[in-house]
Amino acid sequence: MPILLTRQKDDVLAKSQPCDFSDPSLNQIVEQQTTIEEMKKRCDRYKQLLASLQPPQDNTMIRAANFTTDSVLQMIQQSPSSSFIRVYYGIEESGEHVLFMAPVTEAGTLAAEEETIYVDDCCRCPPLSNCPADGLLEEQP
Repeated sequence: MPILLTRQKDDVLAKSQPCDFSDPSLNQIVEQQTTIEEMKKRCDRYKQLLASLQPPQDNTMIRAANFTTDSVLQMIQQSPSSSFIRVYYGIEESGEHVLFMAPVTEAGTLAAEEETIYVDDCCRCPPLSNCPADGLLEEQP
C-alpha cells in the first residue's frame, strides 16, 4: 500500500502553525498508509473548484507540474542549510502560469544568497498531454 509522508496533525500546534521554522526537527513527519483513490480525491476537489469558478479555470490553472530530479538536487546542494523547499505559484509576463521552487532557511525566510538556485517546473498540466496516463488527473468515466 502506498505511504504518504505528512505532518502530524493530531496536536493543536499542527493545526494552528503549519511549520515550525524555529526548529525544523519539531515538524513531526509521520507515515500514513494511503491509496491512490484518496490522493486522487485531493486532485478531484481542486478540479471541481476550478470548474466552479466563473469563468471556469480548469484549462488555465495548473493541476500538476513536473520538476526534474537533477534540478531539485542541484538546488538542495547549493543551499544545504535550508530545511524547507517552498513551491510558489506565479504568472509570467506572457500570462503563462508557472510553479517554481525556492530553498527556505530555518527562520522560514527565502534563502537569499547570491548563488541561490530557484527551480522552474519543466512542464505542467494542463495541457494534459504533458501528464499522460496520470492516475491522479484522469477523467472519471
